Amino acid sequence: MDKLDLLADKIDFVYKKEETPGDVRSLVAICLNYWYVFFIGIIVCVLGVFVYIQYEPSKWNISSKIIVEDDKNTPAKALTNGVNSDLASLFDIKSNADNEVKVLKSRSLIKKVVYLLDLNMHVYDNNGFRKVEVFEDAPFTVNIGYKTDKLKLSEYSMEVLGSNTFRLINGKSGEDVAGTFDKPVSLNQYNLTFHKTKYFKPEGDYKVKIQTPKQVEKDLDENLGVGLDDKQATVIDLNLSYSNPDRGRVILQKLMDVYLQNNLANKVRIADSTMKFIDRRLVVVGAELGKVEKNLEQYKVQNKISDINAQSKALIEGANAYQNKLNDNEVQLAIANDLFKYVSDAANPQVVPSSLITKDMAFGTAINGYNEMLLRKEQLRMTLTDNSVVITNLDQQIELARKALLSSLNNYRNSLQVSQAAVKKQNAGIEDKITSAPTKERIYLDYAREQSLKQDLYLFLLQKREETAISQTATLSSCRILDNADADEKPFAPKKSLLYLIGLVAGICIPAAGISIKEMLNTRINTKADIDKHTSVPLFGEISRGEKRVKSLVYNDARSTIAEEIRALRTSLKYVTDTKNSNVIMFTSSMSGEGKSFISLNLANSIALTGKRVVLLELDLRKPKLLKNIGSANDEYGFTNYVISPDGCVDCLLNPSENNPNFFYISSGPVPPNPAELLMDDRLKNLIGDLKKRFDYVIIDTAPVGLVSDALIIEEFVDVTFYVVRQNYTLKTQLGIVNDLHKTRKAKHMYLIVNDIEMRTNNITGYGHGYGSYGYGSPYDDNKSKVAEWLKKIKMNVW
Repeated sequence: MDKLDLLADKIDFVYKKEETPGDVRSLVAICLNYWYVFFIGIIVCVLGVFVYIQYEPSKWNISSKIIVEDDKNTPAKALTNGVNSDLASLFDIKSNADNEVKVLKSRSLIKKVVYLLDLNMHVYDNNGFRKVEVFEDAPFTVNIGYKTDKLKLSEYSMEVLGSNTFRLINGKSGEDVAGTFDKPVSLNQYNLTFHKTKYFKPEGDYKVKIQTPKQVEKDLDENLGVGLDDKQATVIDLNLSYSNPDRGRVILQKLMDVYLQNNLANKVRIADSTMKFIDRRLVVVGAELGKVEKNLEQYKVQNKISDINAQSKALIEGANAYQNKLNDNEVQLAIANDLFKYVSDAANPQVVPSSLITKDMAFGTAINGYNEMLLRKEQLRMTLTDNSVVITNLDQQIELARKALLSSLNNYRNSLQVSQAAVKKQNAGIEDKITSAPTKERIYLDYAREQSLKQDLYLFLLQKREETAISQTATLSSCRILDNADADEKPFAPKKSLLYLIGLVAGICIPAAGISIKEMLNTRINTKADIDKHTSVPLFGEISRGEKRVKSLVYNDARSTIAEEIRALRTSLKYVTDTKNSNVIMFTSSMSGEGKSFISLNLANSIALTGKRVVLLELDLRKPKLLKNIGSANDEYGFTNYVISPDGCVDCLLNPSENNPNFFYISSGPVPPNPAELLMDDRLKNLIGDLKKRFDYVIIDTAPVGLVSDALIIEEFVDVTFYVVRQNYTLKTQLGIVNDLHKTRKAKHMYLIVNDIEMRTNNITGYGHGYGSYGYGSPYDDNKSKVAEWLKKIKMNVW
């Protein structure tokens, strides 16, 4: 890297090290630059809000409360034992209060209120700045008689001509009628009768507005709010928004009165219908009860039933006794059969158990005798043989006893069987009676149950008939007014503080939106951020906009801001040039009018003031402005003449400055038809080489590189290239030319200079150095207002 590149990096670092303003700070800075726009926007919006408030009618909030009483004791609820209300309380559903809210918002109720109060008739006082509806203090009242059911909105201007006459005018329908108070006035849709009140004045302008009833109903429904005060209570809040507090209070009070009247009428109608229903049911239930009692009486006579419970008990006890007897008989019969089998074994006689038969004592004695003989035989066999006469006789006796015992057992079994058959027969009769008893009892219970049901229903209807008769004579509404209609002390609309706040915000937001759109649509370079965003070419310096917008030398006013900025450029040259050798500096731009000629002229003059010899070479052969900016008319011999003339001399080209002996300039001469070809001539190279020997700095003003290629032809002879861009003039897209020249090395050591920076944006948009604060420009500016000083302080703090 050569020395010029090192110096270029140094100067680039000097400019790049400045902190780039943040987005928020940049936004605040832009807004402060357009503070007057915000000021005007706020004034206009706040003034508009003021006018709106003056014309917009005020609105009051009228409120009241209605409480819905518990209606469990009403005839309708009494007939159902309050089942629905119990379910509602179980699920926390206040269906009654919710229904009443719907009733208060019903169209039929609102329609009735509109009809009773003639709410489609409005009278406005036009004598003031604002049209205000009059009601209690109205100078007259209006009675309306309709001619047709299909009404249309009508507005009449009324002028009171005297104590008895007036004039009605409808501009849309063309009606113009003169009338007299207390006499009907015939119009297209209705007859109007005006009656004077104690507030009447024999002069004044008024507006009479007659709306369609449906439109009034719709407006009233929109302005009426009805809702429950609390989820755990049955208090209903009513709120009405209306432009006249007195009339609004009357409307809301009438709405509640009509609602209570309808509610009471419904209660009376329900009580009457309940009484009629109970009377009809009493006749029907009485007849049914008599029929059931007669059927029960006949059934008891036919089935000989006096006390069905006692008779059933006796049958059950008899059946139990016979069953026990039958069971005992069956046990004895089973024992007798077993003994018969036991005794029948003649080959093996054994002792018979006598304790099993307890019913017959004689039979038990016979068994005991038989058992004694068997035991005696066993004793004798211990001392005698079986063939002995004693044992043989004893066997014969035992056999006879066994046969007698078998005969007795057989007879006993027969008697038991006969007894068992008799008991079964008696038991079967009792069981038949018991089997038929449940059917009779069931039929009897059906009759008794039906009799009891009809009797209870009949008594219930008699009780409710008495209760309904009592409530019918003392019927009260289930709802009552908790708070009467009352209006607030002050209107709630229009909300002045909110509207003024909206106006203030609108006064800020609308200009901000406009400025944002302007900035988004801005395609020209405005801030240093635009340059940093679109190109990486180093920024060399900045030139502010002069107050007088002069294009010549600025050193006539050496204390000006532009003069100081030119000095800053001159000082910075030591970082990008070789001070030991002669330097060739070229100025170019994207298009004409960006100020390259102005900067090159003043920079050359500033360098010459330091004692350096400087020559300014004008090579913008297509649109030369150098002599015009200097104020010289000597354009007879210039660069064009030098190139096309074989014997042209350099000394003839040099024109000394009248103000500075070290400053010379060379004009372009006449505009040639082929400027590019002239610049490609070898004599240009010779000319620049000769000038480098005579001068310390050779400054070249060329044509815009964005339009023609003249500057690229000259570039091979220059050491440093300054590319001039102009604030709010150079397009952002034209910085692409700068990038192309820089990347392709078509321009060596190229730097940017920003020209024509607005002073009011200095220190805010990223440009300027605030020279006015250090004695440059206007060192003593005592005429500044406090507002300007305050804004200046804000700008300095933001920066």
